[in-house]
Amino acid sequence: YREAEIKHGRLAMLAAVAWPTQEIFNPILTDALGLKDALAASGGASPSLLNGGLFQLEVLPAVLLFAWGSSKLERSDLDTRGQLGLKWNEYANGFGFFGRTPGDFRFDPLNFYKPLSFEDKVAVQERELLNGRVAMLAVASYVATEFVTRMPVVKATPLLFEPLIFSPWFR
Repeated sequence: YREAEIKHGRLAMLAAVAWPTQEIFNPILTDALGLKDALAASGGASPSLLNGGLFQLEVLPAVLLFAWGSSKLERSDLDTRGQLGLKWNEYANGFGFFGRTPGDFRFDPLNFYKPLSFEDKVAVQERELLNGRVAMLAVASYVATEFVTRMPVVKATPLLFEPLIFSPWFR
């Protein structure tokens, strides 16, 4: 289960940042580049199943590309486990020649993780799990906020997404 939690936590951390970012910068970029506003149909809210935004012609190709890429990655993982003689829902032991630690894909281009001691690696893994769990709650709150208020999360909760220097009490 740890592998799935890490995978979903990482996706949620990306989504927790990307969701409000696209709501903030999409109007600016579409005006500057003269493009059609893909968020206009949902009232400026990020495309989701609840507001019907995922089925727009501008958004659907990106959703299909994401689904295709995800299926290729999952197929690669299934093939690797099959070569090790494991079933589709089995994973190799976390340690040893053929095993790996859940979530460790040996991708560390900035060399943050490798020089850490074992205790520090465990602490980093626990922080990643906690941050992933918080991000999953954040994304769920974005969806709920946009569904209940029928407005983008950055407009429904401006104190969270507006720079402090623009707040009247800051001056």
